[in-house]
Amino acid sequence: MKRSLVVLSLVSLVFVGVGAAAVQKGDTELDFAGSLQFINYAGDTDNETLFTVLGRLGYFVTDNIQVGVVASGTWTEGDDLYGIGALGKYHFMPTNQLVPYIGGQAQYVFGDGDGLMWGPLAGVRYELNPTNDFFVEYQFQLFTGDLDDEYDSIHGVFFGIVHQFK
Repeated sequence: MKRSLVVLSLVSLVFVGVGAAAVQKGDTELDFAGSLQFINYAGDTDNETLFTVLGRLGYFVTDNIQVGVVASGTWTEGDDLYGIGALGKYHFMPTNQLVPYIGGQAQYVFGDGDGLMWGPLAGVRYELNPTNDFFVEYQFQLFTGDLDDEYDSIHGVFFGIVHQFK
């Protein structure tokens, strides 16, 4: 009986942080993510897989809406691309431990060429504790400028960690 109560107490302590909302108005957060992506080149060029990392700083203007800045680096077999830009996301069910979201981003990208990279994103974040979340995010990216001549689109699935400053 005593062992059962001790085990029950320890299990309940694990879920103490779950009662707070995963995202709230006024929260600032920093997240980092990495991805292996599939790129479609313009024309008849073969497609390839590439590696991308990104860092974002975001602020919740409401419980659901987040605005922020993003910086990214992408490494392909021939080109290295670096970007900086802005993003916006809408979070559904912000009081749950599992929070789905949709949004969009636009980045000025430079490297062997320059232009605008933009597109929608969708993801889900899982609250690990009151200040850290894990997330999985899908991004579809399109290009303008010099980059539009070389790249058609990119499909990417990102995995990352979010740290919140409450």
